[in-house]
Amino acid sequence: MSLAGIPPLAGFFAKYPLVLGGLEEGNYIVVAVALFVGLLTLYSMIKIMKFVYWGKAKHDEERQKVSVRKLLYSVAPLVILTVVIGFGAEPVLQFTTEIADEILDPTIYITSVLGE
Repeated sequence: MSLAGIPPLAGFFAKYPLVLGGLEEGNYIVVAVALFVGLLTLYSMIKIMKFVYWGKAKHDEERQKVSVRKLLYSVAPLVILTVVIGFGAEPVLQFTTEIADEILDPTIYITSVLGE
């Protein structure tokens, strides 16, 4: 429900200014699409909750044993990347800002390609 922007949950605070800004600018199609996507998200989250948390367990008798090592192989790269970006946020921010500046200013690309 939070992802769908249902008040007072966290997703509401991100979606509310977008919808309000769209209404102020008269972009009713954008507002309608945002609200429709919110409803689709709500529907999918309810289905997930229904089947994952409130559904019947299918493997109660035979619990599958999963190796912790296999789980760590899949999760460890994401954890390492998150920690590196968390502690090294300044270089990542500078790098992405430089890329954004180059994308917003086409003269850099034109000069590089055409040599003018």
